This record gives sequence, structure tokens and C-alpha cells, in this order.
Amino acid sequence: MTRRRTILYKLSLNSIKHVIERNYMSFKKLFKISVFPNLLDPILYLVAMGIGLAGFVGNVESMSYFMFVTSGLVAATGMNAATNEATTNAFIQMRVEKTYYAISMTPVNLQDIVIGQAVWAGVRSTIFGSLFLIIAAFLGAVQSWLVIAIPLVLFLNGLLFGLLGLIFTIIVPNRDYLNYYVMLIIQPLYMFSDTFFPISSMPKWLRPYSWFSPLYHAVNVCRSLMIGSITNVGWNILWMLLVITLLGIIPVRLVHKKLVY
Repeated sequence: MTRRRTILYKLSLNSIKHVIERNYMSFKKLFKISVFPNLLDPILYLVAMGIGLAGFVGNVESMSYFMFVTSGLVAATGMNAATNEATTNAFIQMRVEKTYYAISMTPVNLQDIVIGQAVWAGVRSTIFGSLFLIIAAFLGAVQSWLVIAIPLVLFLNGLLFGLLGLIFTIIVPNRDYLNYYVMLIIQPLYMFSDTFFPISSMPKWLRPYSWFSPLYHAVNVCRSLMIGSITNVGWNILWMLLVITLLGIIPVRLVHKKLVY
């Protein structure tokens, strides 16, 4: 029995790998087209806030405002890339192109497809977040060799938002509802997760709620690593791993109950 379960588990991992490979092949064809829109938004914010506004703002939490914003945008770029994959791209594959249905006709089951999609969202987060990190390095926003660990943080951040986005994508009745997810969840997280201003500047009663923001923890880790500090890095990563574990169960259970071809 143990041997059989082990084999089934390996087969499941193999199926997930095939889903990731399929997404990668599709991504390669559109990579040049997708780079610009994924990096334009954080670059515009960097110019407007990190460069334009920095001249009117002093140091924030013992670092320049430019450094503060840039480090926050690294994590936010990964979040946006993962969200786009887990919402718009996943919805098209589920409901429009019927890709999920086609793949499920093979030995790959729906659970493998969903987890594979979430992992791929983590990969996209790593790719685009790392590209923005390179831009940040050229602009002098990197102060420590600890940044080599940031791609791993970006992957965890993307996996978390990939799972979160897939949960919503699976249950929405049509594509228009995805706008509510972005406007009501992603955008507020983007603005109020220590990205553009410190949580300490918010009202005291509101500060504890930031602890529940996934992006807040990713921003803290990226910022610490970019300035060469490991303070609270472990706790933030542990929080992300715990939430990933809890979220991972939900889309796997929802996909059979809610997804109708």
C-alpha cells in the first residue's frame, strides 16, 4: 500500500510538471510581448513615486524613499504577474479555450492542472519580479548580496497569489467578475502593504490588519534582503508558507464542484 501511494504521488508530480511545461512553451512564444506590460506599471510607479516624489520626502525607516519604494515594487511586480496568470489567463484556459477540459482527457487530472497553474504563476512572479530587480540594481537600489535569495521569495509570493487568484477564478460565473477581484483585493493590497508608505504612518487601529496582507510579508522580506538585513525574514517566510499550505487545499476541492465545462 505504501509503495502504491508513493507511485501515485510521483505520477501526480509528473503530471504537474507536464502542466508547467505546457505553460512554459506557450509563454516562450509570447515572452517579448508580455515583458512590456508587466514591467511598465512598476516602472511608471518607480518614476512617479520613487524618483519624482522622493525629492519631497526624507528618509523612511532609515532608508531613502527611493529605496523604500523600489524594494516594495519588486514584490508587487511579482504579485501582479502571478495574479494575471491565475485570473485572466486561467479563466481563458478554463472557460474559453477549454484547455483544462482537453488536458483532463489525458492521465493528468484537474487537481494536477490547478496546482500546476499555481506553480506556474509562481514562476511568472519570479521571472518578472527578478527582471524588475535587475532594473533596481542598475539604479543603485541593491545594497547587499542577500538579494540572490529574492527569486525564491518571489516564487513563494507568486504561488500564494496564484492559489488565491485561482480560487476566485474557479467560482466566478463570468470573466467580468475578475475585475472585482483586482479592484477590491489586489489594488488595495498593492497600495496598503508597506509598498509606498510605511504601515507605521497609518492609524493605530488599522495597522494590525496589515499582518493579514500576503504582499506585506513579501515586501518586508524583499526590502530586508535588498538592504542586507535578515530581521524578521524567517517569520515572514513562515507566514507565507503556512498560508500557501492552507490555500492549496481550496482550489483542489473547488475545481470539481464549481468548474463546469
